[in-house]
Amino acid sequence: MRNRLLRVGRIPYANLLPIFHALTTHFFLDNVRFVTGTPSELNRKLRAGRLDISPSSSIEYGKNPGLYLLCPGISISSRSKVMSVLLLSNDPLSRISDDPVAVSGASDTSVALLEILLRESLGKRNRLVRTHATPKEALRRHPAYLAIGDEAIRASLDGTAKHSTDLGEWWRRETGLPFVFALWIVSREALLLRRESLRGFARTLLSAKRIARESLTRPEHLRIGPAWMPKELRTAYWRNLSYELEEEVEGLLRFYRLAKKIGRIPSVPPLRFLELT
Repeated sequence: MRNRLLRVGRIPYANLLPIFHALTTHFFLDNVRFVTGTPSELNRKLRAGRLDISPSSSIEYGKNPGLYLLCPGISISSRSKVMSVLLLSNDPLSRISDDPVAVSGASDTSVALLEILLRESLGKRNRLVRTHATPKEALRRHPAYLAIGDEAIRASLDGTAKHSTDLGEWWRRETGLPFVFALWIVSREALLLRRESLRGFARTLLSAKRIARESLTRPEHLRIGPAWMPKELRTAYWRNLSYELEEEVEGLLRFYRLAKKIGRIPSVPPLRFLELT
């Protein structure tokens, strides 16, 4: 058991490409096995003890803080636009009906964020319905659809909906704060068996974050993007993202307070971090 590979979650979306490109091209990860899945899939695997560390939804930590520690100094956040968490709608945001809103089955944090924004900003209590339908199919049956990740970017490029609201930008407008969509979450159970391996990987991850951040200032970053994403969009997208977890903490705690207010989590969790030394 002690010698098995470290099981590391991997979200296959463009928002994490710079991090995983840095990890896999600059470091020798002979003790790591990457496990690919959507955010909601990785949340379930982490909760069930099938992952040791993963980029996972910030709401997952809020729901189950006793199961986890956080990797310090890293997140997946937006300080304004996020560009890949979009509420696609048939009508302008202010005129969305009270009918159920469809949400991506791949998301957890963004669903909670949408519920918060609908309630706190618009005074709406639309029921949120998870679906695996395509955005076009969802919009034929519902007034709006919450898309995340590459699906959201593609829908924006394709002009799938008449209207599109960026949830990162909407949150910033309402709170003045960054929004933390995901954290690198460590299983406490795994820590009992793999403490040094997890510490070592976390240190490597922080080095990969620095490499990724520096690469975004050079033309080389354009070579790692998906072919379907225009180069100018890649540049804007990655530069709108933040991989930090410093000033982002205030936004994270505001999210947890509001998630508690609407009954998404039982209490505001203390932020407990993995010690790296």
